[in-house]
Amino acid sequence: MPTALICGGGVAGLSSALHLKQEGWTVQIFESDSELRTAGVGLNIWPNGVRVIHGLGLGEEFRSFAAEMERWWALDSDGTLTSDIDVSHWPEELGAPITGARRRRLNAMLAAALDPNEIEFNTTAVGYAQTDENVTVHFEDGRSAVGDVLLGADGIGSRIRNAMLGHVPRFTDEGIVRWRGVFETARAGVPADVQADVYGAEGHFGWIPIDSTHAYWYGSIGGLSTFDEFRGVYDTWVNTPVPQIIANSEPDSIIGREIGHYREHLRQWVDGRVALIGDAAHPMYPGMAQGANQALIDGQTLARLLTAHGDVRVALAVFEQERIPVANKMVDYSRLHFDYERTRKEYRSGQGNLQINRYLEFES
Repeated sequence: MPTALICGGGVAGLSSALHLKQEGWTVQIFESDSELRTAGVGLNIWPNGVRVIHGLGLGEEFRSFAAEMERWWALDSDGTLTSDIDVSHWPEELGAPITGARRRRLNAMLAAALDPNEIEFNTTAVGYAQTDENVTVHFEDGRSAVGDVLLGADGIGSRIRNAMLGHVPRFTDEGIVRWRGVFETARAGVPADVQADVYGAEGHFGWIPIDSTHAYWYGSIGGLSTFDEFRGVYDTWVNTPVPQIIANSEPDSIIGREIGHYREHLRQWVDGRVALIGDAAHPMYPGMAQGANQALIDGQTLARLLTAHGDVRVALAVFEQERIPVANKMVDYSRLHFDYERTRKEYRSGQGNLQINRYLEFES
């Protein structure tokens, strides 16, 4: 049986392992943390991601705890409803709904589908070496492991990526902080089956249900911000649900994190028997809420190509060729939503929901 070594226990690493196991591979995940990564609050899993989860045989379980959307609102910060899109027909048209879920529950579900001994914690990869026959990954503690393929799923700070490129890539430096929190939909007076975005000249705010009673919100203003500065802007959007949502947030759930992506797209995801996937390959701003979805697709595509091609190196080269144009276009689209004034004008002009319109390009 061929062996896949996977560095990183997030969505990309876990789902890739499951896809490869379906194809008869032995898998071993090496996670640098002491437990599964759960940074962030919730995830927006679109039909493209839900279809991947169904392909893993986990669709029914996932949909038992995820929230499924019926509608998607877009509002102006003055309270004007600029679009109200019915997405209830997406399961029939696109093969799956658009959903929201707690990150922790999704990761736990994926991990539970693996054997416990297939995930090794507190193990940090620092580099690799390869021959024509295999690849060896080296760890911070001096140990190593040998396999047929190595996947760098170790996130935006990927050390597998750094070893592949020979340097740390340059990241954007706008200094944008994304604030997030969780709230009970009933207390904030919003439906539990509608996700929404609100656009203003100073920033962007949105919320997505993540189970039958709760949703998570997210928002940014220009540049670095404290939570008080952030809230000072959004408390003025009094004709929208935004102030009420923030006021009803679970205090311990509120977090802020600086976000970024590569200044220039990586031209290389693959080196022989080594491939980058997920945020290691294509970190993106959350403007299209596609980070986890693209990671899920990476793993599915990789497993398919490794099965279709007898040579690992050929399969990975085809993977790079197939996935780079799609993921990079999504990165570019995600960035557009952080041009606040432009996006607000576009939505106010009646062009509909731009996120949906852009996403549907990938479904055609």
